[in-house]
Amino acid sequence: MEAVKSVNLVKTYHGKETVEALKGVSLSIKKGELFTLLGPNGAGKTTLLRIISTQLLPTNGEAYVLGFNVVDRAESVREHIAVVPQDVATYGNFTPWEYCYYFSLLRGMTKQKAKETSEKALKAVELWELKNRTCATLSGGEKKRAIIAAALASDAEVLMLDEPTSGLDAVARRKVWIVLREMIEEGKTILLTTHIMEEAEMVSDRLAIIHKGELIAQGTIEEIKSLTKEKFRVVVEGKSLKTLDKFISNHSSVSFGSKRIIYIDNGDEAIDLVKKALKNGLKAEASPITLEDVFVKLIGGEMNENRKNG
Repeated sequence: MEAVKSVNLVKTYHGKETVEALKGVSLSIKKGELFTLLGPNGAGKTTLLRIISTQLLPTNGEAYVLGFNVVDRAESVREHIAVVPQDVATYGNFTPWEYCYYFSLLRGMTKQKAKETSEKALKAVELWELKNRTCATLSGGEKKRAIIAAALASDAEVLMLDEPTSGLDAVARRKVWIVLREMIEEGKTILLTTHIMEEAEMVSDRLAIIHKGELIAQGTIEEIKSLTKEKFRVVVEGKSLKTLDKFISNHSSVSFGSKRIIYIDNGDEAIDLVKKALKNGLKAEASPITLEDVFVKLIGGEMNENRKNG
């Protein structure tokens, strides 16, 4: 049985304009995996998560959590999930400890169990030393970690996190990544939304790319990367890029000021380009194609701005 499943999920908003936020999205998330919904802002990620977490009714289609229909069995779903919304704000007079402990009690835990899970969660996000400080005195990143800790302390089987690391600095973000992977090792299932490519690439077991309400790709990182024939990227920088014009014209590429990323099909050709660039006094380095490169191409971005026939 899947932990989370959606079948042809549709959500249409009717107002001054009709907006199709989701257009028949079907996905399947296995128990014990971290599944990421990756997409630009406004793609439909939050709408999908809100439907699966019983906060929003679908227009058409079905969704299930641990076999429970999110519409017909909403209460049963809520017993098994914990949610961190995207723009959640903390109560200023609450402490991190109170967030974890009292919310765990509200879920029906015994006092002893709530104390144990709260301590574990606060230590995991490195807030144990600040557990008794009011949230009004914490930094933005610390407040966000307090909310994440409350979800972790719930001991829910399925965690749904809507861009949980947005607004966090690089150090805090990586600490959250470590915690999420530890939760997976403990058998939890996590549905994560993000628009941060590095985050998706570092923490996901599998992911789905959603764009304008449609699911355009789904699979492991390697399966997603295999959707483009280009396998390498060469970043070249310098003032005399024209010396490479003949080579560049035959490949997909994109410019950023004095830098150009050229996408190559095979490793030998990438190395040859680096050698040629260095010989002409340019800076150059080659590496495998990134998830961001593939993402941009799949959603119709500018990966091939200089390719005439590609």
